Amino acid sequence: MTEKSLGRGLSAFLDFSEQNSENPGREILKINVDSIIPNPFQPRKTFDEESLNSLAESIKRNGVLQPILVLKSDNENYRLIAGERRLRASKIAGIMEIPAIVTEMSSEDQLEIAIIENIQRENLNPLDEARAYKQLMDEFHHTQEELSGILGKSRSHIANMLRLLTLPDEIKDLVRSGKLSCGHARALVGAEDAISVADLAVSESMNVREIEKLIKQRKQPRANKEDSEITHLAEQISSLVGLKSGIKLKGNGGVVEINFGNFEELDFLIRKLNG
Repeated sequence: MTEKSLGRGLSAFLDFSEQNSENPGREILKINVDSIIPNPFQPRKTFDEESLNSLAESIKRNGVLQPILVLKSDNENYRLIAGERRLRASKIAGIMEIPAIVTEMSSEDQLEIAIIENIQRENLNPLDEARAYKQLMDEFHHTQEELSGILGKSRSHIANMLRLLTLPDEIKDLVRSGKLSCGHARALVGAEDAISVADLAVSESMNVREIEKLIKQRKQPRANKEDSEITHLAEQISSLVGLKSGIKLKGNGGVVEINFGNFEELDFLIRKLNG
């Protein structure tokens, strides 16, 4: 598959100073905020109220420094593609008109730009960010390595964020509400008793290192019990065949090893197995 060029509309959006003369399709207009329809492809599900209020105060003082990106919807309305935080903050600030670049693009490009603009412009809620990476991979068939180069994020960061999507819903809710940080959530990925650890972490205001230590401590008794059971089984096999034996676990299976010191012992084992 030929790699799809990500963010080509976004690059024009960010470099809006080169519009008009070379590309009339990138014309900047002042548009009434009430005539702008929300982006149906918006990947962001949560907006931090404090951050929006801070941006609104900045807009009151300095205006909207960069235009939003919109698509002509009908004679009177426009569909937002990128810049929802600026639009929301402008409404909070009481600004009636906002600078906008009017463009034309497919639904696929709208989705693409909305996702990338959110990732590059503002720190998303960790789960929204993870979903954005997954959506880029699912919709545009990009690998983690390709996204790393396109977005300027390390491949390990993208992989770690994607793992958050495997967490139980109860933990995801704690992350969305801000009760658990992204670091807390990453430490809980793969833990068998993740929900109970998460609840304890919230109630005890535990840091990431404390969570990792607790998970390790809870694993240790279970590991010791499994080791004891395996040792007992290996001793039973040794008793049955008359030779020293061992068991090595591999995933859900494993290997039984029977040791012999010479060919006479091997011959003895074969006779034993043959009854």
